[in-house]
Amino acid sequence: MSRFSLSIGTKIFGVATSMLALLLGVTYINHRNISLVNNELIDLSQYLTPLTEDVAQINVHALEQEIHYERVLRLLTRDDSDPALIASELAQFEERGQLVDQELEEAIALAQAGIKNATQPQDVLEFARVEPLLEVLEVDHQTFHEQSIEILDLIQAGDLETAEILEAQLEDFEDRFDQRIQAVLFELGAVTEASAHSAEHHEQQAIRASWLLAAIATGVGLTFASLVTLGLVQPIRRLVDSATEVDQGNLQVQVPVTSGDEVGLLSKSFNTMVADIQAKEQLKATFGQYVDPRIVDQLISQPGENGASALATTGGTHTTQRQPMTVFFSDIAGFSSISEMLTPSGLVTLINQYLTLASEPIVFNNGVIKQFIGDAVSAFWGEPFVAADEHAKLACYAALEQQGQLMKLRRILPDIMGIRKGLPEVKIRIGLATGELVASNIGSETSKSYTVLGPAVHIAEFLETTNKRYGTTILMMAGTQKAAGDGFETREIDTLYLPGHDRPTAIYELLDTVGNLTEQQET
Repeated sequence: MSRFSLSIGTKIFGVATSMLALLLGVTYINHRNISLVNNELIDLSQYLTPLTEDVAQINVHALEQEIHYERVLRLLTRDDSDPALIASELAQFEERGQLVDQELEEAIALAQAGIKNATQPQDVLEFARVEPLLEVLEVDHQTFHEQSIEILDLIQAGDLETAEILEAQLEDFEDRFDQRIQAVLFELGAVTEASAHSAEHHEQQAIRASWLLAAIATGVGLTFASLVTLGLVQPIRRLVDSATEVDQGNLQVQVPVTSGDEVGLLSKSFNTMVADIQAKEQLKATFGQYVDPRIVDQLISQPGENGASALATTGGTHTTQRQPMTVFFSDIAGFSSISEMLTPSGLVTLINQYLTLASEPIVFNNGVIKQFIGDAVSAFWGEPFVAADEHAKLACYAALEQQGQLMKLRRILPDIMGIRKGLPEVKIRIGLATGELVASNIGSETSKSYTVLGPAVHIAEFLETTNKRYGTTILMMAGTQKAAGDGFETREIDTLYLPGHDRPTAIYELLDTVGNLTEQQET
């Protein structure tokens, strides 16, 4: 569990240091292999090869010394020998003997140095074998030199018989001496060749091992880096996908928290955020059944001072200014007689069904339902919910569409009341008024209601009631008729003193949109 609690920085640093450790490991192993090859080459170049060359020179100079000895021997047995030539050959004989002695000393010293300094055990053993052989050769060469001089002295003294006996012995000794030199030379040559092959073999092994270790280190490094990267990328991708789903409206998303690093903390925060959004949406859905959802949205998302909504504190609805708005007020005609025919539960069912149908055109046309008063509906249009030049027009559309909703109510009324005959006639009356209003949160410190204040509210209620006098369905004041524009068919009904007005004002009946009048309406 601890590895999941590492921070992202620690994980990235871990990947980097792991790769560095692998690199150092590969470098160390390569260094060991190369050092082995290098040591073999040092033994070969500093000891084995020079020693082999020295023994080869010993062999050459020993043979040359023997040749000069034979020449002196032949010259001494001739009657016409040239003393100067004999002296020259004797000098060459002595010179070659000194060279052999010198080279034997160097070879013995080199073998001793090899025993002391060689790095490869097999080379040390070989030098240890060769050193006594070289010492034997040194003694043998000294014996050969002394016996040769003795034989030459006997010949010069005229003791040919003794000289011949010693000569026969010396020839056998020479053969053994030469064989020993050849044996040492062949052995050193074989060891040198074997060491060269071994160094080459180890060099190839080092090269192959370098490639193999590099491949292993690369594979391990890539695997480890991929696992760490995947562990970082996958949660981020899940977060991105989940954020996209939330943006598309899916609030059931939960991101699994698989680590304790920054991504894990971000996942926890994301889940908390989604839970908060779910709570807000649930609150909006519930609260929106009582208050317009747009007001709820601002109440929740833009709290003002001391928790008050931005609607009331930021001037979002121009709380300190009056602005043109249109008020809608509707009521069911003869509702009292209908309510007397229904049981309490049936009455509630009818009211709820009617208010549902009556609310749809208002909501569809971006109106704000102010309140339900029994079977009456009060609503308004204005900024910031609609454009400044559309509030009257949208209110007229909503009022006209109420007629269609009324037809729906009449169709389901038998099922609600439980009777087929003697059904009461259901009609609605609507009043529309336009004027300067103030929209704000109104109420006490503990209970508030978002509403509008101004004469137009009372005028709309007055016009709804006035419909009874003229037998009309939708009445509007002149200001509403003018603000709605030329897209509606209206007719002037009368001139009345409206609440809050000190002069008579024309009122109009809203008939329909332009071009949709029935023949009865046209007449």
